[in-house]
Amino acid sequence: MRSDLDVRSAFVTLVGNPASRRVAAFVAAVRRMWGIPVRVVSYLDLLRGRDDDPPAPGGIVRIESPGECAATTKGILKAGIRPLEALGETPLDAADVDELPLQRGELFPARQWYFGFRSLLNHLEADWCSPDVRWMSTPRSIAAAFDKLACLELWSAAGLQIPERYPDIASYDDLRRRIPARHARLFVKLRYGFSAMGAVALEWRDSRLRAITTVEVVRSEGRARLFVTKKPRVLDRELDVAWLIDVLAKEDILVERWLPKARWQGRPFDLRVVTIGQRACHVVGRANDSPFTNLNLDARRISREALIRHLGDTWPEIESLCARAAATLPDAGMLGIDLLVRPCLRKLALLEANAFGDFLPGLSFAGLSTYEMELQQFSTTEGSPA
Repeated sequence: MRSDLDVRSAFVTLVGNPASRRVAAFVAAVRRMWGIPVRVVSYLDLLRGRDDDPPAPGGIVRIESPGECAATTKGILKAGIRPLEALGETPLDAADVDELPLQRGELFPARQWYFGFRSLLNHLEADWCSPDVRWMSTPRSIAAAFDKLACLELWSAAGLQIPERYPDIASYDDLRRRIPARHARLFVKLRYGFSAMGAVALEWRDSRLRAITTVEVVRSEGRARLFVTKKPRVLDRELDVAWLIDVLAKEDILVERWLPKARWQGRPFDLRVVTIGQRACHVVGRANDSPFTNLNLDARRISREALIRHLGDTWPEIESLCARAAATLPDAGMLGIDLLVRPCLRKLALLEANAFGDFLPGLSFAGLSTYEMELQQFSTTEGSPA
């Protein structure tokens, strides 16, 4: 399916991991929509200083997730060494990074990874700085979306609804000292995490304490390794909770009020809303028996039609709020925005933005997948991709 624009001489460059499902899906979408090939530039090649030639004049560039490749993750961690050293910190050195097993689902130093990824994005934007280059989302906007705190501050400054936040928590002792209430319900997450990495739902009432977490701890060769688990664990010993919060806090954490969610067939749910060109398009509800509704944790999907029926008059406000949230990152052509609906079905709260939150296989809107809709939007607003 071609757009009505001239695409015969279009050049599309995709930065990603060639073997990933996302790259395959985007390449297929370009072929369907525009009938042209895609130049795929590997993250590993970029990190090694190869295949970094800028796109042809007038070229379109999409940056895809660097996931699904342990070697890429290690390369990004190494790219984070200098930025952290410049801040006076002591990151993992290259030899330590090489020794990381990085098995599937294993948590890695998220702060060092983020600074490495941001450094790579900055270099890419500087090296491919021709005014003729057309970014589907600019490197700068992707870096901003990966920083949960930066997004929340943008949304708060714009007067948008977000959970109450407790800033600058650096340890478990710090958390208990800063929040001395007899009863508290908190949500702890990594500032630079994704896919439910390092998430903890924490509650205490007087001396009783409970934490539900996606983190599974495996002890191997005298050290603890952390993994994302699809079956959340429950911790009720303060020593275990304190240890986990202290470990996560070293990577920077956000602490927010744990808000109750509306329910769907008895399960709490929230929404992933994909905004394209600052318009709410694809939507999927995510229901789970735990506080964590990420689809990678096997949450149950709820269709757009079912959500509209369930939410009734609140639906227009959901679309409006997500559009306003996307407008705070105007150079992000697409975002996956996570939105919480309160049990009354009237109150809403923005949770976070995801620069690569549009990979939702099988989900369509107006007959188009997320990638197809993005290409259609891009060709409409940017003119001919030629």
